[in-house]
Amino acid sequence: MSGYTIVDHIQIENHISFIRIDPTDISLTLRNILISFNDLSWISQFDDEYQRVSYQVRAQKTADHIANFIIKAKADKITSSSAEYVVSELARQTIVEKLNYLDIPLAELFKKNIILNPGFDFYTRNLNEILLFGEAKYVAKQSAFGRSLEQIIRFANQQQDISDLNDIKDFFCKNSMNNCVKGHKGYIAAFSAKATPTDQLVKSIQRNKHFVDASKYKELICVAVNL
Repeated sequence: MSGYTIVDHIQIENHISFIRIDPTDISLTLRNILISFNDLSWISQFDDEYQRVSYQVRAQKTADHIANFIIKAKADKITSSSAEYVVSELARQTIVEKLNYLDIPLAELFKKNIILNPGFDFYTRNLNEILLFGEAKYVAKQSAFGRSLEQIIRFANQQQDISDLNDIKDFFCKNSMNNCVKGHKGYIAAFSAKATPTDQLVKSIQRNKHFVDASKYKELICVAVNL
């Protein structure tokens, strides 16, 4: 996906990394994100017709809603409604392209949302068959890493990741699913970031109590998106 650049990629610890993304062309970024949402070619990977038809119906409804009400075809600026989609999709795409992790569409395209318990925003699998659960947050006036990390730990304590397994089982191998149940899992904190220099931002993240909790898992990726 074009329209953005990776400006920083830092290995904080062996299992913890920080990536910073700068959208260089907002209109191009929004256009490419909209194209990504409407690309339903991933549905063809399923062998059974009932799966393909079911995912097609659900994903098309979501894609149409996003195109009609959230990110319109000629959009040239980020809005409060579109911001978290931008953070989610840029983080997801970057991890897939930069780290070569498994390419899974955003959860909203294939999951059925449950009131008051929507689950994680996106998912992937690393090269060691460890599932990673992603949570994206946008805050207009400050960097949103605190909210993203706090939500991750809240979901982890509620076993939301385990609850999500039935929704994502069609996309992942059994080994990675079983690893998750055994506690071998990771998280991705995706968040909007302001003009804070990267070294200061990383230090602030490391002082966050939820970062400390999340760092105990197999992998943690923090993705800052300059919005």
